[in-house]
Amino acid sequence: MAFEIPPEVEEKVKGGRFAEKRYMLLGFGGWPDAGRVASLTVEYFARALNAENLMGIDYSGIHDLTMNRPFVEIRNALIERLQMPGAVIYYWMDPGQNASLIILGGAEPSLHWKEFSDLILNFCRLLSAKRIYLVGGVLDQVPHTRKPKISAVVNMDHLRIEMRSSGLDLTEYSGPASIHSYLMIKARESGLEAVGLWAHTPAYIQHPNAIAAYHLAMKLAELMRITIDLSELKMMAESLRQAISRAMEESSDLRRMVEEIERIYDEHYGAPSYIT
Repeated sequence: MAFEIPPEVEEKVKGGRFAEKRYMLLGFGGWPDAGRVASLTVEYFARALNAENLMGIDYSGIHDLTMNRPFVEIRNALIERLQMPGAVIYYWMDPGQNASLIILGGAEPSLHWKEFSDLILNFCRLLSAKRIYLVGGVLDQVPHTRKPKISAVVNMDHLRIEMRSSGLDLTEYSGPASIHSYLMIKARESGLEAVGLWAHTPAYIQHPNAIAAYHLAMKLAELMRITIDLSELKMMAESLRQAISRAMEESSDLRRMVEEIERIYDEHYGAPSYIT
């Protein structure tokens, strides 16, 4: 299986090679998307930047539909819509910011990671991208009342210094891998920098974690040195924070659980002088 980039898409992306800041941003739904942090972040970037929808990616040959089911909508017994897994690639260029960005948002493919990665790297070559950023969400024992923890994974040794100086935790992990890891290794083999940013989200938040997504988006904009209006995402984060506060007032069990997570977290990291 091979993925092809349409000629008209190639020409458009090539125009971004003259920008100083050239990146690709990836976020996958599914296993690497705890709290839907990755999906929320890439969707927000595409919308807030008014990025152009370049093309969709058909997952019919790279997705196990028995493991990751399509989404169906049925209203009063009438089947209205069936949404198959897939991905969308967006493109944004701003001469004023001297920046160009390719954004991919979609489900994590189940099969043919090599061919899918080849497509990603081909887009990076067309843009002459300087770096790939991958975003994800991971469940952790962290309270929503503290500044969200964001950890970094890098594919080249020199990037560790940059990530540490940016205030990011460096990841220590051994276990099952997502397509993030595969893409980062393939990028290194091609001489391309890749940084994975993982927002840590509490398991007790059942809604998309806009709090973590907001802080992740701020960090991305800082690292890319681009300006993006995050006011809507900030309001979503505040709305979620208020909803959790109301839920804690109504449930003593939830309140005690959050307070215990706060206690353990503060013992490890030190109590903050502020509450986010």
